[in-house]
Amino acid sequence: MVIGVSIFLSVSTMAEEISNKQPTEAEIAKMINNPLSYLWMMAMQNDTWFYDGDVPGADKVTVNRFTIMPIMPMQLTENYKLVLRPWLPIYTNKLPWGDKDNFGWTGGETGMGVPNSIADTKWKSGIGDVGLWMALTTNENAKPPFVWGLGLTSMFDTASKEQYGSGYNSAGPMGLAFYLGEEWIVGGILQHWWDYSGSGTTLNHDGMSLTDFQYVLRYKVGDDTYIGCAPNIQYNWKTEDWNVPVGGGFDTLIKIGQLPVKVGMEAYYFVKHGSDDFHNDWQFRVFFVPVLPSPDWSHSPLF
Repeated sequence: MVIGVSIFLSVSTMAEEISNKQPTEAEIAKMINNPLSYLWMMAMQNDTWFYDGDVPGADKVTVNRFTIMPIMPMQLTENYKLVLRPWLPIYTNKLPWGDKDNFGWTGGETGMGVPNSIADTKWKSGIGDVGLWMALTTNENAKPPFVWGLGLTSMFDTASKEQYGSGYNSAGPMGLAFYLGEEWIVGGILQHWWDYSGSGTTLNHDGMSLTDFQYVLRYKVGDDTYIGCAPNIQYNWKTEDWNVPVGGGFDTLIKIGQLPVKVGMEAYYFVKHGSDDFHNDWQFRVFFVPVLPSPDWSHSPLF
């Protein structure tokens, strides 16, 4: 959270510089929900999972992940645009930190290890697997109401603790498609990862084949306010486990000085999860997405 506060303060100092470079508020309100627009954004998202199960002492366990996800579009050529979206997850949780054999990997939404016992628990924080997706689209395909793009996604074995990652470097295809109407936003982002190096975590040593689909459904209820949902459904092809959350929330566009910011919160219940012994029942999400002034070079063809 200290990192999040630092980013917030540094972003806020840019507010007075933005007015001359930024599109109008009405234009931002339309573009901020387009993942292929030319807006640069510093998305910050905090997810909290509430776990339950039959593991001794693990009747109630909380896992928190704060993720920094800058969104950086750039014009590659006259006709093609590239959108980069890296992510850096930072975990804070109270799980056992003894023998590494007490941990494993379910491939669930959190990317967390599954303990065999909660005998010795301590609050800890650390970095998870850093990732990046890259979407390529033509100019005409980046304009509403229908937008779509194709590309590659990668995750890297950067976790500071085994409990925070898969133990693999992985990559695969990704794609996104959205309908951005005057009232409805409907679409999704599909990603799949196969491992290409690494040895895995204690219980995740058979390789990695993981699909993630984030579907988006939002309805406009005010000038800049939407209700809806954007959960992540995951399927682990190695363990044949599903994680399926259902729920919803709201988001709206506010201004901090001259700085446009999208804020919102959502809550989800898992109707299907990977393990009966130790599983995530609920998820609570809040997000904070400042719109930043994009550099001049990103609007001109690089090649």
